[in-house]
Amino acid sequence: MAQLNLCSLVLVASFALLLAIHLSAAHPRKLMKSTKIPSLNEVKGYLQAYGYMERSEDHPTGTSGDSPITESSLKPAIRMYQEWNHLEVTGKLNSETIARMMTPRCGTPDIVRIPDKGVHHESKPGKFRVVAHYSFFKNMNPWSQRQLTYSFTSTIPSVPIGDLRAICTRAFQHWAAVSPFQFREAGQGEVANIMIGFYTGDHGDGYPFDGLGHTWAHAFSPRDGRLHYDGSENWSISTPTTDQTDLESVTLHEIGHTLGLAHSQDPDAVMYAYINTGVIKRQLQQDDINGIQALYPSK
Repeated sequence: MAQLNLCSLVLVASFALLLAIHLSAAHPRKLMKSTKIPSLNEVKGYLQAYGYMERSEDHPTGTSGDSPITESSLKPAIRMYQEWNHLEVTGKLNSETIARMMTPRCGTPDIVRIPDKGVHHESKPGKFRVVAHYSFFKNMNPWSQRQLTYSFTSTIPSVPIGDLRAICTRAFQHWAAVSPFQFREAGQGEVANIMIGFYTGDHGDGYPFDGLGHTWAHAFSPRDGRLHYDGSENWSISTPTTDQTDLESVTLHEIGHTLGLAHSQDPDAVMYAYINTGVIKRQLQQDDINGIQALYPSK
């Protein structure tokens, strides 16, 4: 297994005792709950999962995924990750960069790439373009209608359906207040535009959940409509404790994805990829508002 060079090894080792979660080679989004120093293969998996490096499956005739992994080969992707996250751009796995990678976040990639010609991933968004701090998916079909329906496909014992319904109602109201959209729950037998549910592990959409910690949810761009929470997370339906993830904050974020917004580079924005346990972000910020209004201008 490739090893970190001495400089990076010292930097990461100094942080190892503070970090309880690291990347798992089993799945690129999964972070291992251990204090071992991450291998370069694990770091590469993280960078691929969130769009900073191309994946081998995006090269049907190539062998880029088989090349030896060195810190030098990861440098461009590390620099891109640092620039996107407003960190010092060094191209090195310093403690600040590793700490950001360990922060709980949305499972939707920051940079969603268009695969090479000949590879087609249905329902996956394409390249992003950045305007101000917000971004939105290209190569998608924005919603043509302004009346959108939603339904609930599943929930978990710690999140009763009544509480989930109330949380989603409030979150949709926030987006309705700053956009041309109106939202309502679909009637019985009606096919909804947005489908909301809790899932665990590999649940068939190509983006397996990783259990408790790190990735709390993901959603797809229009007109897919799927919004999935990780059922293994410690969710809060009221005021979160320091070890709980606020369901309403995450819901507000994921609805933004279903409308076409990608991740924002503004740490204050609801569409920022990261949110720690115990944190509440239940109000759209100006960057979120600017993004949705740029994507769907009012007539």
